[in-house]
Amino acid sequence: MAKNDPNLKAKQKREHRLVMVADLHKRGYSFRVIRERVLEEFPAINTYSLATVKKDVDFLLTEARKARLEDTQIAIQLELERIDMQLVELWEAWDKSKKDNKLTSKKQSGIAAKATPVKVVDSKGALKEEVDDANTGIKTTSIEQTIKDNINYGDPRYQDLIYKLGIERRKILGHYAAEKKEITGKDGSPIFNGFDAFMAQCEELANSDKETNEATQQEATDSTGEAPLE
Repeated sequence: MAKNDPNLKAKQKREHRLVMVADLHKRGYSFRVIRERVLEEFPAINTYSLATVKKDVDFLLTEARKARLEDTQIAIQLELERIDMQLVELWEAWDKSKKDNKLTSKKQSGIAAKATPVKVVDSKGALKEEVDDANTGIKTTSIEQTIKDNINYGDPRYQDLIYKLGIERRKILGHYAAEKKEITGKDGSPIFNGFDAFMAQCEELANSDKETNEATQQEATDSTGEAPLE
């Protein structure tokens, strides 16, 4: 069916043109330059106005916004699914941490077993010698077993993680208002009060330097009796 489509060639040319327009637009070329480059690439095109260039660019921008929106929605959905899986695991772990169990301890006492004599015979069956068995081991004399009921009230660490994951889930879904943060200078003062305040600070520093210089000159005059050279 595709081979018999009379519009197939025109569609392919349009897609090729849009790819070229997208590349030129990303590089910052003007509509006029884009038009000239497209006409050079496709000399068979009779007319390609600036209005058509704008139409192509608008179409590309709309498609890009849709793609970004779809990608964002997919990323959000995947993150929510991960959080839900973690929540399921945490709730199961929480339930297990509340179950009571029994702690069993075992204490075993014993003494070294006596050596057992082992007879060694030669090839003819005659008794050659008699030695003690080296693998004597320990002989168990008593076993003491203690069973204690362990009552559990749940591990609070699981609840803390469940609470934090709930916060992250609500943030992703936009249930919280946007946070407003203000950056200030020392003691809460603005970092920059504007040009007028900046000039006032410069003038204050200049006056302070002038007073310092005048005081220094006066001290020099008082000590020598002569006015210092300017």
